[in-house]
Parts: sequence; C-alpha cells; structure tokens
Amino acid sequence: MTSPAPRNLPPQMCPPEYVGRCAVCQADCHRYGPGGNPLCQKHQALAPALQKKPTASAAGPAPLTPA
Repeated sequence: MTSPAPRNLPPQMCPPEYVGRCAVCQADCHRYGPGGNPLCQKHQALAPALQKKPTASAAGPAPLTPA
C-alpha cells in the first residue's frame, strides 16, 4: 500500500522555506518541498488549459509572401 501524495497547502499553512511565488501571478504559494507546485492553488485548477498547444490563430498572422 502506498502513502497518499502530499497535499499542496495554502502558503499560510506551510513552513516559510516552502513558500515561493506562483509562476503565473507571482502570488505566494506552497512552491517547494513535499506537495509543492510552481502554481498557486487558483492556477493549478487552470493548468490543463494552460498546457494546451497554441492553435495556428494564436500563433499570430501568417507570414507574408512576395507577390
């Protein structure tokens, strides 16, 4: 039987050495140590959408071709 994965805690509930800045919004978050994550809890919920590959329209306009 395996132990459960450590929880990502709010920054107020984790040791100060585990607190860092969210990679998206720079808010304090449980970034380091067991259960740490580079994203705050708000942005962890958005992570699947942030990981999607950009579409052609999101990459910018098509390059110009000479006439």
